[in-house]
Amino acid sequence: MMPLLSLFLLLAATNDPLPKELEYRLSLARALPAPYSGAVIVALLPSAKLSSAQIVPLAQEAFQLAGKDTTVALRAWIAYRDNFDKEKDVALAFPLRATSVKAGCDALEVSDPHDYYRWALQAGAREFVMAARNVRSAVEVGRLAEALLEGGSDQQISMLSPMLAAAVGSDREFVEAIRFTALHNSVLKLTEKMPTVAARFLLANYRNFLTNNLSGRRCAGNRAEEFQGIFEEFNQAAMRVRGVLPLGPEAARVNSVDTTTRDVMPNTFALTHKVTNAPADDTSVRSMLTEISQFRLEQKPGTTGSAEESKAYLYGRFAERLATSPMQERVMEEWVHFIAHSGLREANPKVWFRSARSFYDWSRKSAMRQAKIEAAGDPALTAYIKLTTLLPESEVARVLP
Repeated sequence: MMPLLSLFLLLAATNDPLPKELEYRLSLARALPAPYSGAVIVALLPSAKLSSAQIVPLAQEAFQLAGKDTTVALRAWIAYRDNFDKEKDVALAFPLRATSVKAGCDALEVSDPHDYYRWALQAGAREFVMAARNVRSAVEVGRLAEALLEGGSDQQISMLSPMLAAAVGSDREFVEAIRFTALHNSVLKLTEKMPTVAARFLLANYRNFLTNNLSGRRCAGNRAEEFQGIFEEFNQAAMRVRGVLPLGPEAARVNSVDTTTRDVMPNTFALTHKVTNAPADDTSVRSMLTEISQFRLEQKPGTTGSAEESKAYLYGRFAERLATSPMQERVMEEWVHFIAHSGLREANPKVWFRSARSFYDWSRKSAMRQAKIEAAGDPALTAYIKLTTLLPESEVARVLP
């Protein structure tokens, strides 16, 4: 695969130079941490009115920057495939998601493909079959159902039933799918669009999916009562298609609890309470900022967070507390300085972006505040603010956290 330096040289040497405005936006995108830099680059392509020869190296650059983020890689792959010259360029490999590792009750995060299957549908029927090859978890099935509802063919929708049957065995993933994907609503809406026999088959498989997961070993805190509304909606659908047994409340009864459920709460509770209720006077604010800067995370078995993540959270809560106070300015400035000199951009981009988004909201109407962010000394943070200020309603703003 061509190194990034070679790609930059190829772009510089092309006889068809890129528009200056696009070059500027690309420079901002490249300052962001990967894979988000790749996501922005590929998002810039559709509206840039470029030739195929100009798109190919940019799509390849985005593909490389995507790393293990298969959603970004797939978007870049589509742009590359649709423009590359078979006589001169080498085809990129289709970005397949590896089979995800099962997440137990002690897992802090669950593997989530997000929009991967939506883009796979756009890539083509053969590509969609390839993309769905390694679907294993309930979260992946949820994302697959979301995509199928938006544009799947009857043949593609038929793939959902066996995948529901396979996604059994992890309560952590099951509850994540129910809470944070549109699995439930997508399945019910798909049955409304299908012939009666096919709808009955899908709904019966969804019933088995629910009962099999609910009868297994549950994670502590995953309550039976949160399924009441889901059961009511399921039973309405079962009554409509007929031939599918309804679900009673007893199906959600917790029979066995996994004792390995992780306690992921760091020792920030007391300090969080203080910053949430701190007076908005100069002495109190200075004292709280000192406490936040000196905070040390309690390292106990199972702790996966870091002191920097906790501090970013505390600064955010304190700034929120002082939203209507002139003292918020001081808190924001210290928060910006902390993020700019932290290791979060590399260690935890999600937390870094969450703070950066707050800085954008704070500074978007103030050139003075934007100058303070730039003076903090983090080129990536400066690039993010400039990019989101430049394109607040664009697709680029939507691909960033």
